[in-house]
Amino acid sequence: MKKLILVLFGIYSLFSTDTFAQYNANLRGVLEGVYVYTDSDHIYIKLKNQPTTHPSCKTNYFVIDASVPLERRQMLLSRLMAAFAMKENVNLGYDAEGDCANTYIRVHRVG
Repeated sequence: MKKLILVLFGIYSLFSTDTFAQYNANLRGVLEGVYVYTDSDHIYIKLKNQPTTHPSCKTNYFVIDASVPLERRQMLLSRLMAAFAMKENVNLGYDAEGDCANTYIRVHRVG
C-alpha cells in the first residue's frame, strides 16, 4: 500500500503545475522598461541584462502574473517604477527552471 501511495504521489508531482512554480533564482540589473497593457493584468519587465536562455519560457520579458492579487501587484509595480525612475538596480526572484507566466519568465519577488 505504501508503494502504491508513493507511486501515485510521484505521478501527481510530474503532472501538477504547482510543483514547477517556484522561486529558485535571482537576477540583479537595471530596468530597461516596465510595461502594462489595458487588455491584461500582467506586468512585463525588461532588464538591460535580460537572460538569453530559459528551458521553457520566452526570454524577452520577466512577468508578474495576473494571478497575483491586485494589492500585491500594485506594491510590486510601485517598487519597479521607483527603481526605473531612479535608474537603480532591482533584484528579481524568478523561476529559472519551469513554470512561465503568459509564456515569459515568471517573477516571484522584486527587491
